[in-house]
Amino acid sequence: MQPLQYFQDEARRPDVINDAEFKSIPFITTNDFDSIDNANGTSSRAFLFLDADENLQIATPELFCKKLKCQEHDKIKVISIFGNTGDGKSHTMNQVFFDGDPVFRTSTEQSSCTIGVYAAMQREQGVLCLDTEGLLGTTAKSNKRMRMLLKILAISDIVVYRTRSERLHSDMYEFLGTASKAFCLHFTQALQAMGNGSTLGPAVIIFHETHYTKPLESSVEESAEDKLRNSFARLNYETNAFSSLRYVGIQTDAKKATNFQKITDALRLEIENTAVRSPRQPAVVFKAMKLLNQKFAGEIIEKAINPFPEQYFTCGAHCESCSRRCQRSMGHVSDGEPHFNTQPCNYQHQFENKLYLCKACYNNGKEIVVSIRAQSQTDTAWSGLAKYVWKGDVIECPYCGEIYRARQYWYGNKSPESSVVHVQVVHVWKGGNSGLRGNAHSAQMVLDSVNSLSEAFTNISGPWAKAISDLLADKVAPSYWRPNQEIILCHACKRNFEKTGMPKHHCRGCGEGFCHTCSQHKLPVPARGWLQPVRVCNDCHQQLQRKSDATPAQEQADFTYCNSNLTIACTGSKPTNDEGDILVRKYGETIYNTISSVAAVAIDYPKEMIKDSARPSYWVPDAESPSCFICKSVFGSAEELELGQHASKQSTTKANGRDSRSGGGASGGGASGGGASGNGSSIAGDCRRHHCRRCGQAVCSDCSKRRMPVPDRGWLTDVRVCDSCACVPHASSNCSRSISSAISDAINGADAEDTTDLQSATSERRRSSQSSNCDYRNGNCNASDDAKAKTE
Repeated sequence: MQPLQYFQDEARRPDVINDAEFKSIPFITTNDFDSIDNANGTSSRAFLFLDADENLQIATPELFCKKLKCQEHDKIKVISIFGNTGDGKSHTMNQVFFDGDPVFRTSTEQSSCTIGVYAAMQREQGVLCLDTEGLLGTTAKSNKRMRMLLKILAISDIVVYRTRSERLHSDMYEFLGTASKAFCLHFTQALQAMGNGSTLGPAVIIFHETHYTKPLESSVEESAEDKLRNSFARLNYETNAFSSLRYVGIQTDAKKATNFQKITDALRLEIENTAVRSPRQPAVVFKAMKLLNQKFAGEIIEKAINPFPEQYFTCGAHCESCSRRCQRSMGHVSDGEPHFNTQPCNYQHQFENKLYLCKACYNNGKEIVVSIRAQSQTDTAWSGLAKYVWKGDVIECPYCGEIYRARQYWYGNKSPESSVVHVQVVHVWKGGNSGLRGNAHSAQMVLDSVNSLSEAFTNISGPWAKAISDLLADKVAPSYWRPNQEIILCHACKRNFEKTGMPKHHCRGCGEGFCHTCSQHKLPVPARGWLQPVRVCNDCHQQLQRKSDATPAQEQADFTYCNSNLTIACTGSKPTNDEGDILVRKYGETIYNTISSVAAVAIDYPKEMIKDSARPSYWVPDAESPSCFICKSVFGSAEELELGQHASKQSTTKANGRDSRSGGGASGGGASGGGASGNGSSIAGDCRRHHCRRCGQAVCSDCSKRRMPVPDRGWLTDVRVCDSCACVPHASSNCSRSISSAISDAINGADAEDTTDLQSATSERRRSSQSSNCDYRNGNCNASDDAKAKTE
């Protein structure tokens, strides 16, 4: 019993008038198709090899050879043909291999005449011909059909792609590109596992027939095959799996039959070529097909084609957690509508897309969003910090009050998700979900509160603490040191210590007060009892280099400064070299340096670690921000900035030689002092580093005086923002404006441009006023590292 049902009677066939394009295809109109054989008996009708459900219709290799009417030891090559439905694939196989005999069925009906894969043997040439189901045919299993065709292509030695389009369509490039990718990724490994050593796919011949357009033509510069490869590459398809790619194009008159001589000659050359793929036994071909059919089987989800392209008009935002697309129309953000998707989202720890709702309020029908914070809203900075250290994080509901503490009890504390909150997994849209990020900055908020109180306390108690510190320092100072209360200016460069904020240093040689820049040399002063290298000014450094045992103060005025540890009034005597005079100071420096080292390890390092761990992830690290993002002022203390300025000046005068250093130390310092007075606020205290809560950039105090909430970043109270971000409108104000209102503003001629120009002019004036301070800073951003070597 034959597997196909054909026409029963000639009279039952409907009258069809074929136009000129189909005159080259003689249709089978006989009702004895089941018994067709040519006169020599060399061909018989084709049989079903693989049905539409990818089921093999032959059980064993022996039955396969019997169907083909060949011996098991015969060697054959497999030639398969592909193309769109209605392009004459079956007719082409009949004309090329069977001299026009209707081995493969053709039909005049609208329904496809080839469902599945049919096989027939051409014994004279030793070729197994496979006729496949046409692409683009109406079917509910298009994905399964594609997989079946790709498996047939994988076992073929020669592939013919038949097309009758006037121009090559994209479906041909898509099919062959997909086939090449599938062969490289999946079929090669499977075929090698069964002993097939060839890693190259079949040879591909594109048989292109046109009526009114010219086919591709080869030239001296570029062949038709090169044009095809360029087209594949332009469409991001690869053909590296195929052993060769050949193009056969013919132009047929619409009133004449197709001439198959070119494709016949091309196929004969490929059949005789055994350099890449040699003929195989029929059993090998059958086993390869059976292996691929068993390995790549199963149901495929067939998605219906959506006739309405949603992506043309819907918002292009995707959820970063589940990759689902926003379902609102384009431009909804400008209309004040947030991103939205009805499908549930997936939780990912990196996004922390859990939304906590107060369970008590949720059970009463209210959705109140709560978050984990470091302190309650009613706590002060110090009390909140104490509670955080003792009880941990807190969850506070505006209606129910404090509902959770992480360490409420000594033991038995439950997680908030199992006790007091209802969890909802929400979508993560780019630039949104500010409520989720708010709790990530709670530790930084506590530090900000504590720092604010500390700064206020420091500002109030700073002058008194400095006065007490100077008084204690005078009590342990040697008798020849000038008291701190009398030191107003640097003895060398005449800079004002109180206005610049720079610390005072005493030269161990002469006892005068200097800044760090004018007293950064270290030499022993044995005449004063300092046997180890200690701080000396520039003049004493030059004198001690000429004579190591000299007493630098002997060349100055003969008087002794009054210090409370020795005398109350001036004595008028010369400085003493008694060891006891400086012994107290030596002990004080030893204790101070020891305490400073311990404090740096025990306090400063843990403090910096806590600050780094509490900082939000979008803040620019300190190591990457040596200067202010707006005015480019270098961060550091007054002493560090002064050292950087001095190093910059030294680098500029280095080309002039060093012969003026010995006699112009003090005078050079005076010139520097004049420059300082001329600049006014060139070094006006420390330049501390702050971070803008909106952009995360590092800015100085002068460029970040504004305070405002930043809900986009989770800061709901007034926080520090830089001048650039303070001029940017808030996100909520933008969202509240619709597109129509924006268009009306543009039509009415809003003064936005004037406001922008005013802001630009203000920023330019700020930069110009501080440009004089940036000249020396840009050349030495590592001045802080050098200044840490100070001993006092």
